[in-house]
Amino acid sequence: MVLNKIGLTGATGMLGRHIRSALENEGAYVISTSSKNLKKDKILKWDLTDWLSYEELDLLFHGVQAVIHVGAIVPHTTNIINECAIYDANVRACLNLGYWASERNVPVVYVSGAIVYKNQNDELHDENSERGWNDLGGYYGFSKLLGESVLTSLCSKELKLSVVRPSSIYGSGLREDKMITSFLTMAINDEVIELSPPVEDKIDFIHALDVSNAILQILKTESWDSFNISSGTLLSVKELAEACVEVAGCGSILINEIKSLPRKPIKRFSLNSRKARDSLDWEPVLNIKQGLNMMIHKTVSEIN
Repeated sequence: MVLNKIGLTGATGMLGRHIRSALENEGAYVISTSSKNLKKDKILKWDLTDWLSYEELDLLFHGVQAVIHVGAIVPHTTNIINECAIYDANVRACLNLGYWASERNVPVVYVSGAIVYKNQNDELHDENSERGWNDLGGYYGFSKLLGESVLTSLCSKELKLSVVRPSSIYGSGLREDKMITSFLTMAINDEVIELSPPVEDKIDFIHALDVSNAILQILKTESWDSFNISSGTLLSVKELAEACVEVAGCGSILINEIKSLPRKPIKRFSLNSRKARDSLDWEPVLNIKQGLNMMIHKTVSEIN
């Protein structure tokens, strides 16, 4: 597929901004939607809690070759969770978009996540690993699982669907309540990053630009399948803090010595991305220090 006109939901979010930039760098015209109507940025409004008719979706995504569905409600740690709104935006909207797309023969790329895998402590999940509800993501995680299930069920109606399951995404625009943003902000401000055990728990962080590049490859190759997208590198909490201090050039780390029962370090979002490498000819291009540097310079498309 030559990328000419692509629809994008969730365009104002952290990942959506990176995807939009990547598409535009390819010369594509992006019909961007968000829960907010930002005309100055050419972003159209679609509140995902609202059900749109076929005619309304025809007008919104007129002439698109595909729709990348990134939009979702992600609860903030300080907010009261509105389960009804989360269900409508993260599950019902998938049905709304999926029905329309299957009728109009418009492919959908759905950004799901590693959170849908049932046994989160297992290592190197492949795309066929068991999926199911787990406590890690709470109601939000369950909604992503349901959204993915809704769309995959519509493949029986000949929906062309690609499901993207990234590990833990970070990048410019990441919310301030997230660990990476918190560590990096403290380092930049020459503050002490205080850590408490366990500091050896590990997470696979993937930069939003690398996820965006994988999605571009899916569209170009018209690969309607499920793909894990990860960096392939598990980083401990301590190593992340150290990287933030090194990239910022200031700040320090203090590990509080708290007596606790010893346990084996937990590994989160350990994914096998071989399928994406082999089928899409995709590789992650950013290591954690390059990605953090992009966050410092607030860039989404290149390293300063």
